Amino acid sequence: MQTDNVHYLVNFLKNKKIPTITKEYHTYLTFHGLKAANVYILKEGIIKTSVILQDGREFNISYISQPDVISLLHDEALQYDEQPFNVRIESTDATFYQINRVKFWEYVNADQGLQDYVRQYYRHRLSENFSRVQRLTMNGRLGALANFLKKHVH
Repeated sequence: MQTDNVHYLVNFLKNKKIPTITKEYHTYLTFHGLKAANVYILKEGIIKTSVILQDGREFNISYISQPDVISLLHDEALQYDEQPFNVRIESTDATFYQINRVKFWEYVNADQGLQDYVRQYYRHRLSENFSRVQRLTMNGRLGALANFLKKHVH
């Protein structure tokens, strides 16, 4: 179901002729806390999401290697929104659809398929976050790392 919804999203953006941007290896697409007017959807490539902890260390949240919305975590009515995390390119390059966040939500509100995608996006992110917190609190650092590798390395 998730794959079908992602394909629906990508096809929708392609049909609307939403522009793409490309970033090169180890450059950043967004930085945690900076305001941005756009929603980014990974079209192809590999990215890492992370935040910088108070002591200056980087905390990796996830690696994404398939088409997906990078962040939809705040109010749809805001013209600008704070980015929830850093996004760094981990492949040779990565291509993203770039769409104004207000325009994106106008499309979502007018299209049942996009509404289904957004609902599933939030459910999936909530489930991921619960699982991540559970691994960290129950298994400690080493257990969390082992669990992450088990889940993401095939």
